[in-house]
Amino acid sequence: MDLPEKTEIRTNADPSQILGLTRKQRIKIYFWGAIALIIGALFLSWLYLRPDRWYTYTDKTIIQKSATDVDLGYVTWEKSKLEDNNFIGRDAIIQPSVSSDGAHMVYLSGEKNSDLFIRIWDGEKWGKPKPLRALNSRFNETSPSLCQTKDGKFLFFSSDRPGGQGGYDIWVSKWDGAEYAWPLPLTGRINTPFDEFDPALNPKNMTLYFASNRPHQSIGISEKEAAKAAAVEQLADVSEKKVDSDIYSAEIAGETSFEIITERQLSMLYSLREGALADLEVMKKLGGSKASERAVDRALEYLATQQEEDGRWNIRKTGGQAGHDVAATAFSLLAFYGRGERHDKECQYQSTVKRGLDWLINQQNPVSGDLRGSNSNNGMYSHGIAALALVEAYGVSKDNEIRSNAQAVIDFIAESQHAEGGWRYRPNERGDLSVTGWFIMALTSAEMSGLKVKKETIELSEKFLLQVSGGKDGGSYGYTDSPGKRNSGKNAMNAVGFFCSQIRGTSPNTLTAFESASIIDKAGFQANDIYYTYYGTLAAYQHQGEVWKNWLKKMQSEFIKLQRPDGSWPTGGGHGNQMGKVIATALVTLCLEAHYRYTPLYGLGFEPETNPNLNAVPNTQLPDTPLFRHAKNLKEVNSPGNDTGPVITNHGDFIYFSSDRSEGLGGADIYRSRLTKTKPMEPENVGPKINSEFNETDPALRMAGFHLLFNSDREAARPKLFSSKSKRLQKRHNYFQIPNLNWLSQNLTLILCLGIFITAFVFLTRKAIKKEGAKK
Repeated sequence: MDLPEKTEIRTNADPSQILGLTRKQRIKIYFWGAIALIIGALFLSWLYLRPDRWYTYTDKTIIQKSATDVDLGYVTWEKSKLEDNNFIGRDAIIQPSVSSDGAHMVYLSGEKNSDLFIRIWDGEKWGKPKPLRALNSRFNETSPSLCQTKDGKFLFFSSDRPGGQGGYDIWVSKWDGAEYAWPLPLTGRINTPFDEFDPALNPKNMTLYFASNRPHQSIGISEKEAAKAAAVEQLADVSEKKVDSDIYSAEIAGETSFEIITERQLSMLYSLREGALADLEVMKKLGGSKASERAVDRALEYLATQQEEDGRWNIRKTGGQAGHDVAATAFSLLAFYGRGERHDKECQYQSTVKRGLDWLINQQNPVSGDLRGSNSNNGMYSHGIAALALVEAYGVSKDNEIRSNAQAVIDFIAESQHAEGGWRYRPNERGDLSVTGWFIMALTSAEMSGLKVKKETIELSEKFLLQVSGGKDGGSYGYTDSPGKRNSGKNAMNAVGFFCSQIRGTSPNTLTAFESASIIDKAGFQANDIYYTYYGTLAAYQHQGEVWKNWLKKMQSEFIKLQRPDGSWPTGGGHGNQMGKVIATALVTLCLEAHYRYTPLYGLGFEPETNPNLNAVPNTQLPDTPLFRHAKNLKEVNSPGNDTGPVITNHGDFIYFSSDRSEGLGGADIYRSRLTKTKPMEPENVGPKINSEFNETDPALRMAGFHLLFNSDREAARPKLFSSKSKRLQKRHNYFQIPNLNWLSQNLTLILCLGIFITAFVFLTRKAIKKEGAKK
């Protein structure tokens, strides 16, 4: 029999399904939803707490990394305090700068005009202050900055002395084993007619930072565009165009620019005469007076009346030895150039100078460069003096039309040098110091004017100087040979030798210079020996100090009294009778111009030590003065306010500076910015432990940046020295410690979000479980 068919009865819905999902499907959704909730909660917690930063609050330097590669650390400062007298003494310390080893501090002090002083740390306190004698002057020296590089020790500072581009300019001096000296201005790539100050060098990459009130440059410009911007800034009067101070940076120049070096040397050589003749106050600070300048005026008037129609000065007409018109013309031109007169620009005696220079050039042999004139048998004197005049004419004017003539006259000097290094009456004749002195002066001036001088020519001339030196310590000089170990040469030769050794880079701190200065000081000014007086004036002026003060006072007084009604001076004794009145008058004029004619190479206002320093080395053995590329505005740290006083940590990883920007705590505050390989980070205020409602300025750093020194006027009208020390903190977290109420209040948002996630998780879990139980 057939079995009945099995009928399958289907219902419309599975009673175990919810929302069309089977139990297995619901378990999967619940499982992955719970995991998503947990992952989401953990992710949001990570975003909020940032545990990746928990162990990077440290500046513990890893050996394989430079300081700028190390992650930024967390630093806390102590409450700043006024330094007590046991630490710094009673002197006011303004704008301090501390060496990288923390052992030397240079700072600013002074009421009428600011000077620089140095102190040495003895392990407990700073020693007594010593003035930086080679740098201080009657002008203002400010914002010193010590820096040690692989080449040597440098001191950057700012000064309003003549020699830069105008206003306050940045200068750099070198440590010569005895002190900081040999200052030179930075070039026009850095200095402008505006004020440049607060220099600071990054020792790691030799980038220079400084402040300036020049008009702001465009942001992100190239070096070529920066050069054009700097050229626009070279204005005659900038007093109405100064703006708020900004911080600038300039990278070290990789190339050695001969033109830039020459520009700086020329500025050093002739800068004082420009500043003194343009400003009576500058003239007074340098030692001039109305009476001395009036004497120079009358002398130049006399010399102008003695000029021949063809442009020369005839030595025989004024009582001198015939055949030396080249020398008479050269001396007269030097007197005019020394007073700022030129052949290439409109001035009182432009025509006089131009006619004299044209005549002098016409006497030159166009092939050999010989400028002895008609007296070829005894004309090397004339050639040396004419060479000095022609080189100075080129150096002052940079007139390319006379460059070849100036170069040729120097080339002839090299060709006519004797094998022992000197010069005399004829080419290649064994030398004497009287003739050689003029040639060394001309060669040195040519070097500084950008002309080519053979190295062997200079080295041989210096060898000759040693050959004719004598005395106890080599500070006395003979005519053709040494005067002997215990003997002294004649006054004129001592003066010639001393001056030549000075311009060849001998430090005034050496035993040789001390002996030479003592000889000159003892002999003193002698109006009746004009030849000796001329060289003695140059040597005493280069030495500066008491020797120059004594000499200058007596020289001006006696020469002013001896000047004749026509403006001339008598020839005096000795070689004066051979010179005649024109040369004698020109030489006296050059003596009265000495305090601004050339710049003292060792330092303006130098006060010599009472004893020699055996560690002093000549300038020729010191490192080259660094050259920098065109300065650019450091936009990342600057603000609409005044940003000044940059200082760099020893590792080159931070820049500290002062700013009166509006978001500070009041007045000027100290800020810092991390220096990276690309650009500085956003500046941060160092906080209320350092800053106050008053002005905090001029930060200085010790102990690799952990000890901060700065000036503040919070306790007196005049800023005083304050300091604070910092600590690097390493944050560690104990994950088993129950959070306190303070932590709970600070992280309320996080706690609420976690509560919502947990509530949702529990709610969904319970609901799923209940529904499963009801179905069963």
